[in-house]
Amino acid sequence: MGAEERTFNRIIEAIQDIGETGATIDELSEIVHLERHTLSKYLSQLRADGRLSYKRIGRAKVWFVSKAPLQHIFRLSEDEKTYTEKILSRILSDMPEGVLVMDFDYNILFMNRHLITFYGDCIGQKYYHAIVDTLPESPIQSKIRAIIDSKEEEIEYQTRDKKGRTLEIKARKAENPDGSSSIIVLISDTSEKVRREERIKHLSELHRLLGESVNRSYTMDQLCSTILENVRSVIGYDMGDILIYNPETNKLACSAEIGYPDTEENGRKEEVENWKKSVVMVVNQRREPAFIAFNKDERNKEGDELIRSTNNLALEYNLQEMYVVPLRTKGESHGALLILTGSGRKLSEEDRSLIEGVSEEIAGGIAKIKAEQELRVKASAIEISINPVFMADMAGKLTYVNPSFLEMWGYDTEKEVLGCSCTEFWKQRADVDILAEVLGKGSWIGKLIGVRKDGSEFKTRLSTSLILGTKGPLQFVAVAESRFASNNKKVK
Repeated sequence: MGAEERTFNRIIEAIQDIGETGATIDELSEIVHLERHTLSKYLSQLRADGRLSYKRIGRAKVWFVSKAPLQHIFRLSEDEKTYTEKILSRILSDMPEGVLVMDFDYNILFMNRHLITFYGDCIGQKYYHAIVDTLPESPIQSKIRAIIDSKEEEIEYQTRDKKGRTLEIKARKAENPDGSSSIIVLISDTSEKVRREERIKHLSELHRLLGESVNRSYTMDQLCSTILENVRSVIGYDMGDILIYNPETNKLACSAEIGYPDTEENGRKEEVENWKKSVVMVVNQRREPAFIAFNKDERNKEGDELIRSTNNLALEYNLQEMYVVPLRTKGESHGALLILTGSGRKLSEEDRSLIEGVSEEIAGGIAKIKAEQELRVKASAIEISINPVFMADMAGKLTYVNPSFLEMWGYDTEKEVLGCSCTEFWKQRADVDILAEVLGKGSWIGKLIGVRKDGSEFKTRLSTSLILGTKGPLQFVAVAESRFASNNKKVK
């Protein structure tokens, strides 16, 4: 230990011997036997190191051994602070994290401005009461106890404060200039981070559930019922509907609903359905979600169609909130999702954000089922058509034939013809290559001679088109007209 450090220790010991009332420079000068000028330099150095602090009483400075150097810095005026103290105080004041110092009895010795903004000035209060509102023997406090008992030098844990915020706590032991120990605590409000993580988790779960629903559903009612159940499993709500929009008729139809009480009166149920449709039509025209929180005093308030219909629904089901989300994808409307909550239940902003976040995926699923249903209808029409229909790939090999084709050409099963070149089923015309004509112009219509399985021939008229995909031609489709066929008579 150098001579200067020994002098520092003598000064600190002298102040401690004098007691908690502190010591003036004159009192210290007599004990440590240093001139005022020399002693003043040592005191300034110790203050700069954070080991001493002072209080100004009148014109005199009374010196103390620092137990909470940070607290002392914030008590000084700007003129009294050293350059280092000014920088440190600004950093502590402006940092977006809480800094707290407490002693081994959990007494708060220092709080920075960030913490004071949230909890008020709690200096002198117990940490477990002021911040987390727990008892000292609670399990969460045992983590701090581990530092006090010297079992841990540093700890990290997560807890909730008395206002429900999620806090990330980092604490470590620190030795004070007077030889005692304190605990420095860094406190971060991670509520927003936790909310974001929860939102991502819920959004991922919703996307997974919706993807499964779309893949497994065969009908629109099945899809919409599953979607309502999936959304309710992630976001608690009381009642919900999905209304499907038909652009051809410009009308809405309720495809599925969940949570509503049974209504035996058909007339009443129809009236309620009309209120829902009125709400959805207005919201779809606006092309943005509508969130309505109902005030009991204003439920009978007159207004536009949206207000009247929502108020009627609120009175009917004693609603607290309603959230209506248009279901749109690729610029097209497919209906809307209605989420209703009863008294005592609320949709958080995160809940509404989640619903809006999956609305396009729901719309995409509805569009897919619509397209599949339309295809099934068309496929059924083709299947039962009295006219022969066949499809062929770009090499001209048959990929599909309907029953009328098999009947006209005299075959029993599809297996006999699928994979064969379509040109095997008619006589080639010398004046035209039909497949080349379709590939070049996109379609061909003309008469030809069909050849049956038994070799007999018949006249028919063929209409052929090219089906195009996003990356080019996909296949040929053709329709033969049966009225030209002569029943099994050999064409001369």
